[in-house]
Amino acid sequence: MRLAQHVTRLGGILLLLGFALLLWPSLVVFVGAALIGATIALIVLYACIDDAGDMRISWLLVTALLFAYDGGSFSTYLNATSVQDFEILTKQRPIELISAALALVNIICGLVLLVGRLERSAVAAIAEDTTDSGFSFALACFGLGLILAGYLVGDLGYMGIQTDDAGRVSVLGAAASLIEGPLAGICGFMAARSRRATGTVFYAAVVMLVALAVVPTGRRAIVLILLVATIGFALGGGLRRLSLTQKLLSVGIGGGFAYVMSSYFFALRLATWELGNTAGLADQLWLGLEFMLSPSLQERFSALFYDNVRERTFVLGYLADLIEAVSSSGPLDGEALLYYLRLCVPSVLDPTKDQIIAYQMVEALVHPKLGLPVIDEANTILTDGTTDFGIAGALVYCATLIVLMRGAIWAIQKLTSPITVMFGTFTVISLVLKPELTLDEYLVPLRNLAVFIPLMWLAETLPASFKTPRMAATTARPEHARQWPVRPKF
Repeated sequence: MRLAQHVTRLGGILLLLGFALLLWPSLVVFVGAALIGATIALIVLYACIDDAGDMRISWLLVTALLFAYDGGSFSTYLNATSVQDFEILTKQRPIELISAALALVNIICGLVLLVGRLERSAVAAIAEDTTDSGFSFALACFGLGLILAGYLVGDLGYMGIQTDDAGRVSVLGAAASLIEGPLAGICGFMAARSRRATGTVFYAAVVMLVALAVVPTGRRAIVLILLVATIGFALGGGLRRLSLTQKLLSVGIGGGFAYVMSSYFFALRLATWELGNTAGLADQLWLGLEFMLSPSLQERFSALFYDNVRERTFVLGYLADLIEAVSSSGPLDGEALLYYLRLCVPSVLDPTKDQIIAYQMVEALVHPKLGLPVIDEANTILTDGTTDFGIAGALVYCATLIVLMRGAIWAIQKLTSPITVMFGTFTVISLVLKPELTLDEYLVPLRNLAVFIPLMWLAETLPASFKTPRMAATTARPEHARQWPVRPKF
């Protein structure tokens, strides 16, 4: 039985959870709702991966938001040693406030699940007969080379893309960061579709190298790469060939890899604190490895890692703070939106963009107006909407993002080049699976994609246009017709 048939019912459950949180705000209801919401996210994600016809952008965004808010809240409760400790981890926020924030998340996600049933599959245009080719091999090599060049030049490093003194991002850094997610998806797809064992091993190795390359970027980036690669593998039919035991074993191996690499990322964070931001990446990597493996540092590292996990999972707190601040001072009526739009405009077209870049983060612009301290927070599309237009803005921004992302896929899939279509599709999928992004972090990759896609389309289609009619006819013949001519007997 297809799980997608029950997704609308799950949306109804989320609506009921939201109303329960509003009517009976208590710790028991809060924890129970968070657990159920995280479980629903897991079910919806599995439904999307299990059947390509059910992979909807709206549903993927719901899973990302539920994992971040419901899953993070439940994880915070599990890591608390007592009710008093849970209150400390939530920074003494009233249960009524955090219940209202979680209610907002669940109600919006419930509505999106219900309406998302009307959306078509985001991957329906990926051809069933697409197999590994010379272009997919070249793209894999080019992508790895681009990422390597980004690290060697210094445009990629700890926490991802590096900026110059003026806060600008280089073309190489932007391109290398953009290619990571879709490259993992394409290689996962090709690993499942490859007709040769060497091809399967090659594409699997590329996925592993990309996963290792994003370790300095962050813990969520590691999980995202593995997830996008799994989606690609599933679309290629790979999961259907695995038994339940093999699937569970793969999940265990992937989870173990993600945990070890996430631990190493935190070790890199400690190394950065120890060496300073001006230290080279090689020195940070080496000291991070020492933090993990040195017996004298292991106990300190484990304690710091545990405390970090306990404190950073409660991303719901910022949304609760915004709801409270906006209710007293009022929303900003689009000031954050204008800030994000100006960030997306290239500097050559906006001579005064330095004034926007000088803020460095949206919190520096909006927090003084809302009466909040200027510190880096866990932003999502819901916090952006709440900042600009209150609770209604959270819903409007979420719906607008879905329309924008679905429109991008619609435009990309008008092309006839399969690898280019997959690249654009996996780029959008990897974006919506990242919950902690501000609006400009969705818009800028789409802007860059608008430049990247035509170039890739030319690279994929031009070689075919140079083939002679005789060569094209030979290529179009079925495999069983390509035989050596029978030698006549004399």
